[in-house]
Amino acid sequence: MTPASGLPFALAMALFVTGAAASPRVLGTPEVVFDWAEDRCEKWDIPDAPARAWRDAGGGLRLVAGSDQSRASAGPDLESLVRDCAVLHRGAKSDDPAAFDDRAWIAAVFPRADGRIEALAHVEYHGHLRTDRCAAADYARCWGNTITALVSTDGGASFARPPDGGLVAALPYPYDGTHGRRAGYFNPSNILRDGDHLYVFVFAEAYRAQRRGACLLRRPIDGTAADWRAWDGAGFTVRFADPYRTAIADPAAHVCTPLPGLRSTVASVVRHGPSGTYFAVTPTTRPGPDGVKQSGIYWTSSPDLIRWSEPVLLAEMPLLWRRDCAAPAAFAYPSLIDPDSGTPALDTVDDDFWLYFTKMPLTAGCRIGPRRNLLRQRVSLRPV
Repeated sequence: MTPASGLPFALAMALFVTGAAASPRVLGTPEVVFDWAEDRCEKWDIPDAPARAWRDAGGGLRLVAGSDQSRASAGPDLESLVRDCAVLHRGAKSDDPAAFDDRAWIAAVFPRADGRIEALAHVEYHGHLRTDRCAAADYARCWGNTITALVSTDGGASFARPPDGGLVAALPYPYDGTHGRRAGYFNPSNILRDGDHLYVFVFAEAYRAQRRGACLLRRPIDGTAADWRAWDGAGFTVRFADPYRTAIADPAAHVCTPLPGLRSTVASVVRHGPSGTYFAVTPTTRPGPDGVKQSGIYWTSSPDLIRWSEPVLLAEMPLLWRRDCAAPAAFAYPSLIDPDSGTPALDTVDDDFWLYFTKMPLTAGCRIGPRRNLLRQRVSLRPV
């Protein structure tokens, strides 16, 4: 079943309930995938985004958990990865917000049959470093965010912006440094292929016409950055606009409609091969059965990428953005990866796969430094 397939809601949900997989559960103890103390190439070589893995042209695997100087680890399998210290991509640190090219994190990767590798970047504009742009001089209050496209033509050794700039998602308003909180589109999920289209989730913060929540974007598989369209509540019709190059008469026509029930970042989404069900994970805090709030990684499922079940706690842990200063560490950036996936983008899973996430020890003053490790833990859909 594909999004907006036209099936009546009751029928779609009935098919989902009868064909859905069992609930996932984590098993065993976490394993270290990237040990900052031993594997880093330099101080800020850190796992600072959800891990994304793909199969290269030679059949090996590459994995990136991007920072603003993203590097990859490579090997014949996920158990034998070796860090490559070459930087895949870094933003230009442009002072001009119209360039959409300040700090950039590789956040999603999709290998193409022709050998090219497409990617999406989470791009931050750090207005706090430019007091002429944002007088508040505060990171969060001056933070503007966009999503741009990248492409690699050398097997994933390097990524660059396409000639047209590759803008995928931006607010229909020029940056003015007065919004007082972070604004824009953030944290792309992995890119998921379904039929002849690619799909990706981005998180929107509330700002003027844009409502807060998780938005779903779609693009023809052979399209370009300009072909991404966002869900409008009924179909994929919303085209994001560049406020520096286009006269925007109706900004509300160029913002996405968040999906109901998804109130936090969709960090990773996969399709369960045996059932066709989609699974997603999100780091968030929600009331538990006794009403006490529980922080951790939650999972949710869907028959069509549009309608999602109520999130259920998969792994309880203190989170980066909901920091428990009494805890020894904070956690962030979950992703689901199955090395046995039959797709180059590893965007499908069977009944056994891995949950990847980042662990960050808390320093004095409840702060986070560069010391952080990428971990993984087994997940199973098999009955107990």
